[in-house]
Amino acid sequence: MPRKIPASYSHLQDSAEQLHLSADAYRRALELAGLKPTRGDWRQHIDRFLLSAGVILIVAGITAFFAWNWPELGHISKFAIIQAGILVAVLGAWRLGLDSPGGRVALAAAAFLVGTLLAVFGQVYQTGADPYGLFLAWAALILPWAVIGRQAGIWLLWLVLLNLTVIMYYTQVLHPPEGWWQLAQLLGPLVWLGTTVTDSTLAAYLFVLNIASLAVWEFRARRGTPWMQGTLFPRLVALTALVIVLIPTVIIILAAGLDEKTGLSVISPVLLLIAVAAALYYYRHRRQDLFILTCSLFAVIMVVTSLFINAMPGDGGSLLILAMLVIVQVAAAAWWLRLVALGWEKPA
Repeated sequence: MPRKIPASYSHLQDSAEQLHLSADAYRRALELAGLKPTRGDWRQHIDRFLLSAGVILIVAGITAFFAWNWPELGHISKFAIIQAGILVAVLGAWRLGLDSPGGRVALAAAAFLVGTLLAVFGQVYQTGADPYGLFLAWAALILPWAVIGRQAGIWLLWLVLLNLTVIMYYTQVLHPPEGWWQLAQLLGPLVWLGTTVTDSTLAAYLFVLNIASLAVWEFRARRGTPWMQGTLFPRLVALTALVIVLIPTVIIILAAGLDEKTGLSVISPVLLLIAVAAALYYYRHRRQDLFILTCSLFAVIMVVTSLFINAMPGDGGSLLILAMLVIVQVAAAAWWLRLVALGWEKPA
């Protein structure tokens, strides 16, 4: 019995090329496959959005209530409340079903509450553990739910936790900046953010982590895994990977005379070049995604503009030329993206 593969733009594109479908027939195939949203599809998306927003607001309200009264609660009460929330969320996911919107939201809420439980445990018992240990344990505990739940939201949370683990382990253990604890007390997360964008080695680690996750996701999606046909996970991960190497590249260009102690090196521009080239090819010819193509072109515009800023003398005429350069680049990018989108609607 042949294996059923869910319809997607790439699959229909391949079929249209083999069958030599006309443009009208191809558009009709898109409608029949459900790849062009109908009025009912819009209502379903709105219902899911309102359900998710409602759950988020309820959780935020409960969190604000207990945060205000938190000092008055005993240790047992704190653990009991959080564990009860996890239990209710898991039971709700099981009762509603993991394939239903309510079940997916409930399981995602349970995964989030696991981190809250770990944070409260460290606060109450003063474990003294490093923050990277919290995020690593959180990621390990929710991994089975991510596998069972088969939803992009939990996998995104899991990947975010891995990124935070790498950042904190690198900044706290491998290469802590001078006066780490004093800086952390004053600036908090800004220390990790600053180290991320000014250290090419850390940026390379994060880039490899995110690109590897994206490659595995795209491979499984091409193999026909139904719940991986969405665009939320690949778009966010691709955008993250581009930003991780784009910011150090722009800093290198704009401040070419930076001291080597900053940790900036040529590795970030090289990784950015590879990422942009791969994205422009794959998401144009293999899996059509206009959003990722737009992000890739934005990275190119940022690099070209930075090169011009670094080279221009700095007078008023240069600013006018810079504005014209940006306008021309954006117009060219929009024109090319429009041609690509039209090309997708006209299969060969």
